[in-house]
Amino acid sequence: MLSLIMMACAGEAPTVPNKVDPGLSAARSHGVANDKVMVCHMTDDAPRIIEIATPALGDHLSHGDHIAQFVVDKANDAIGDGIHFGRIGDAIAAARAVRMARGEQESAACRITIAVGPGTYQGSVAASADPAFEQFPLIIDVPDITLQGAFDIQIDASGRAMEVSGNGNTTILAPSPALVSFPTFSQPLLFVNGRGDGFKGNGVVVQGFELQSGHPGVDSQVGGAGIQALRVSGLVVQGNRFDDRFSESVDLRASNAHVDHNHLGNGGALPLVGGTCDICLAGPGEYGAEGNRMLAGGIPGILVVPTTGLKVPAGVEDYVLPLSATVNATLVNNEVRDHQRLPVGVGIRVGAIGVGAPSVAGLAHVEAYNNVLVNNRFAMIVDASFPMPNTLRKGDIELTLHGNVFSASCQNNFLVSLARHTTGLGLANTPYLLNSSYTLNLGGDIAWDDVWYSHPPGFGNTLTVDGTVIPNGSRNAYDTTRTCS
Repeated sequence: MLSLIMMACAGEAPTVPNKVDPGLSAARSHGVANDKVMVCHMTDDAPRIIEIATPALGDHLSHGDHIAQFVVDKANDAIGDGIHFGRIGDAIAAARAVRMARGEQESAACRITIAVGPGTYQGSVAASADPAFEQFPLIIDVPDITLQGAFDIQIDASGRAMEVSGNGNTTILAPSPALVSFPTFSQPLLFVNGRGDGFKGNGVVVQGFELQSGHPGVDSQVGGAGIQALRVSGLVVQGNRFDDRFSESVDLRASNAHVDHNHLGNGGALPLVGGTCDICLAGPGEYGAEGNRMLAGGIPGILVVPTTGLKVPAGVEDYVLPLSATVNATLVNNEVRDHQRLPVGVGIRVGAIGVGAPSVAGLAHVEAYNNVLVNNRFAMIVDASFPMPNTLRKGDIELTLHGNVFSASCQNNFLVSLARHTTGLGLANTPYLLNSSYTLNLGGDIAWDDVWYSHPPGFGNTLTVDGTVIPNGSRNAYDTTRTCS
């Protein structure tokens, strides 16, 4: 059946824009019977997704239609028909083949939904002799794919994600052995990629999954990434649940994306080692993060930097760093609690220089509204992040706040440092930025007199707060002996 599908689609023109609403419900996705199939009906007016009887599929394919929904269900007796699969990776390969045959590189005529049924989908980053094992990372590098799991995230009255599934179902991605991280690379479960040959995972939606690192209940370590992305636009990561032992739960780079209504962490005992960030947003690109709840995860809950030079999985082209990079991020109504890692656990961190990119001139433009940052070591940190000696050390930050709640911070609500945060606190001796500027609009969320800062003379930097240029100086009362609850 699959060969027939590919032959029928090979000559179709990829010029019709995508007009299809990506929001197919989990109930509908998993309720399609084996005698029905969803196809992209290529009409003269505009393509649209329709449901047809399976015996009519051949005629539709011969007229240029293509399958618009693949189903992953280990117990389905139709596995092997080119529509139903036992592994997620096989369904992704089928969807990819449709896009490749049609030449749909950056956008598509119709969205393809991969509906993944409830259950645990185990896998490994290494080859496995078990034919049921997924090969991690699952890579999506073609456009307009919805990967839809069965987890039905619930939203509370505040508009933020809850930990429970409303329908009682969940689709679990479970690595065995546990994922690991190295100094510049974390093994991911899922990678959304923009390839150098023109095929890009633009418009991908990942929704309804429980992502596990493999560490809880096994060891006290932290490692791996839940979802990574590079060089894509229109990515949506929403309605997923992540455990608290990923090094990076959501790690997005050089992309345009939204990360909305996800639940990260479980509020349990703090890991003993590393965790880079719960949601990592690195430019150049534009991001939105709204309605997420983050409990006791990485060092920062949300990290925003202009770009990063970290490694990528095998089979994914390395990212070539630009000379300059700008990241725009809007952070709205997120809740970050209990990020108490020593010495600088923080709710939201905005950095001027990304890791592995010390000679990229960066600009981080961030607007943060109505976020709740509770019981962290710091509520917010604005700092140089990752400057290195004998490099450019040029990075600007523009931050606007309004309506945020800073509560029960162990050390202080806000830290501003023109060097790395630990240098600003007197705990390290890393380089300061050169000829850079921070422009902060605090929006009444906190008084400048209550902010700790480090802005020494001699580096050509400028710090402006609420329209006032701040003289060189410093202020902090960091207490290394303080015990945080």
